[in-house]
Amino acid sequence: MIIELLIIANEVLNGHTQDTNSHWMAKKIIENGHILSRITTVGDDLIEISNAIKEIINRKPNIVITSGGLI
Repeated sequence: MIIELLIIANEVLNGHTQDTNSHWMAKKIIENGHILSRITTVGDDLIEISNAIKEIINRKPNIVITSGGLI
């Protein structure tokens, strides 16, 4: 399966937090025999999130995993 990650986090973009979640998820995805095709990071902004999701859907991955966006 082809998988994409969408990370939603102002704190990652502004350098306050290191994105260790993507690293962990990427390892697990590969270990389970899947292909991670892309990791996209956007801020906590509804328009940016919406645009990123539309772009991801246009690439037609089998699975999209989102993380963050809890603010």
